[in-house]
Parts: sequence; structure tokens; C-alpha cells
Amino acid sequence: MGEVEKIWHLNFNLYEPKDSHPNWAKLNAEATELATKILKRITLQKNPLQRTILQKRKILALIRTIKNLLLNKWRVNKGNYNFIPLFYIWTMTNNCNFVCDYCSNHRGGKYPLLFKDGLRDDLTTEQGKQLINIMKETSTIYYCGGEPTLRKDLPELLAYSTKKNMFNMINTNGSLIGDLLLKPEYKNFLLQMDVIIISLDSLSISKLSQIYHVKKNLAKKVIRNILTLRILQNYVPFKLVANTVITKDTIDDCYSILDWCNDLNIVFSPVSANIGNMPDYELLNAPLYKNLVSKILKRADQGFPMIASRKMLEKLLLAKDIHCYPTVFDHVDYNGDLFWPCKAYFKCKKINVLKYKNIKQVHKIASKMINPRNFHGDGANQCQGHCSWMQNCVTDTYGRALIEGFFDSGIFKEIINLI
Repeated sequence: MGEVEKIWHLNFNLYEPKDSHPNWAKLNAEATELATKILKRITLQKNPLQRTILQKRKILALIRTIKNLLLNKWRVNKGNYNFIPLFYIWTMTNNCNFVCDYCSNHRGGKYPLLFKDGLRDDLTTEQGKQLINIMKETSTIYYCGGEPTLRKDLPELLAYSTKKNMFNMINTNGSLIGDLLLKPEYKNFLLQMDVIIISLDSLSISKLSQIYHVKKNLAKKVIRNILTLRILQNYVPFKLVANTVITKDTIDDCYSILDWCNDLNIVFSPVSANIGNMPDYELLNAPLYKNLVSKILKRADQGFPMIASRKMLEKLLLAKDIHCYPTVFDHVDYNGDLFWPCKAYFKCKKINVLKYKNIKQVHKIASKMINPRNFHGDGANQCQGHCSWMQNCVTDTYGRALIEGFFDSGIFKEIINLI
């Protein structure tokens, strides 16, 4: 297997395998075999700068990010909270091959059920490209679903956003990505995708199959594919992230995932489950959860790879002192509708992005419908929510940077950490 053999062995120091966990030698052998096949089919990096922020596309995306940051700062000084978004989330489809216990569309619906109920008129490939072109000023696109890898045109859309010099991220359940990378249309996927976030909520295949409501073989592929991507990272520049939603039923599992990710140098992205637009306070007050949070924060202090800084992780996991500025990012639905100013707000307005030339026009019209200034809170004409998902913490950090000053907020550190 050539160089892949050097990466074959897994060294565990922090993580302690449990009887319910996979046979790691066997599963990693499968991952190594798959990685070897994929390496013969995909485009590998030719320029060492592709691993760094100095890649031309990333530089252009970062310049746009800083330009928009300065413009938004000017707007805040004028009392205008209608921002040029830092990024946008595109729910490409409601279709999903999982029915996760904790997952919802931020409005109480489960994606595959929404898809079956008729909410399935996904944008065509050309409409998807039109959306990307309209939203390109945001500099970052976050492909998600449902399950985005169920869209056959994902590689073509990714190639288009890459051409537009956007920073590309994807959130996937990870069950299909290993097999898809063997297909010719996916040969440039890893080279063009900057951050791959895969859901991982237990290291027990049996428990994963229960959480995701899928057969054990499909749950097993999630872990195998993470191991495969870990190997491929040595040849292609992308960031691999394991996203763990902590619930009352999975706290024990999260201890193992934390140790496992830290040993394997996989970026760990923990988040506590929310109930609707509120944190799960019963979870937050559980002693075992508090111990887990302390352990995560200690690991962050020790320099283990995390999705965010210690400061942001503390806000995220304790739902502590988060003030959301919803127009820091846009949430675009499967049919091109933008939820303004927030998807979790049931009185939000829907605006079809495809009817406009650019994101500035979209926001100009939307802000006349609902003024986003002072939107977060419990008062009249406010959102009535206290969501503590990662995107809410991002808006908090970004908003504080605009109001309190760039350097004190740590916004640049968070952006560089992600890139």
C-alpha cells in the first residue's frame, strides 16, 4: 500500500476502547484499503500552498471577509444591523438517509419526513449555481441538508463555488462519502472542500444505529469513513471535524469520542442539544455533563484540535452570555427561500433569493420587513429564543467584534482557526 501503510496503525493514549466499540485494527484496515483505492482516483495537491491560508482562493475569500467586516463595522456605527453575512448555510435538500433522534430543521421538523411530506422541490443545478453567484459576497458557503451528499450534482456545485473563490464547508452524516470518493465526478472533491464536518455521536455501532435509525452496516460506515478521511488528509488539504451533539443519553459516549478525536488529531466539535430555540437546561445542570465540559475546556487549554477557541466553547457548552446577531449568517432553504432574520423564529419572513441580483438587494428588502437591530431577546418584537448552537456563538463573537472592537473579541483568531 506504499505510504498509506505508515498511517495504518492507530495509537491510543487517552482513549480506552470499550467492549461495545469496534475492532479498531479490523476497521482501520478497511479504511486503509478504501483510502488506497481512493488515492488512485482523486486529484492530489500539486502546490504546497494549498494546505495553507496562502492559497489564492482562500486569500480572496479572506479579503472579502475582512472587507465585509469593515463595512459591517461602519454600518453598526450608523445603527444599522443589516450585515453582509460572514457565511450562509444552504439546506440543499430535505432528503436524508438518517432519522437522527436529536435532529430537526430548527423549526421542529425532521428532514426526511419533510421530504416525504412534499417539501422536496430542490433547486436545479443551474438554480444552485445562480444561488451561489448571488450569495458569493458572503465568502463562505456551508453545504448541508438533510444529507447534502444525496444530491448527485454536489461535485458540480462545489466546483462552481470554488470557481467563485468561496471557502467551502460541508456538514454530512458521513455514511456515503467513502464510496462516493471512488466515483469519477468526485475526483476533485477533497481538493476543493476546505472543511468536512461529520456527525459522530457514539463509538458504539449498535448505539449509532439506534440514534440514527439505520442499519448497523450504515452506522459502521460513518466511523470507517472518518478513519478513511483521516488518512486522506495526509495527501489532500482539508480539515476533518467530528461533530458531536451531546444529549442526556450520550454524555458517556462523548467522553470516549473526545479522547478518540484527541488521540487521532481529528478536530472535535461538541455542542449541547437544544430543545426548540432554548438550551436543554436539564442537560446543562447534570453533574456528568458539567464534568465533561470541564474536560473539553481543559483539552482546549492543552492545545488539542477543537472547532473553536476555549472562550467560544465555554459559551457554546454552557449556553453562557450568548447574544445572537442573526444577520451574521443567512439560512437558505432547499427551494431558495431565505429565512429572515432567523430560521428558528416562527414569525420570520421568507424571501426567495433567486429573485434578486445579489445578497445586498436581498437584505435591503428583508430589513424593511423586519428590522434585525436588537432582535435577540425576550421583549416585544424580539425572537423569544436563546439558541446555543455553534452558529449562534459565531454571531455573538462577530457582533461583539463590531460593537466592542476587533482585537478584544478574538474574531480574527476564530476565523484563522477555522481556515
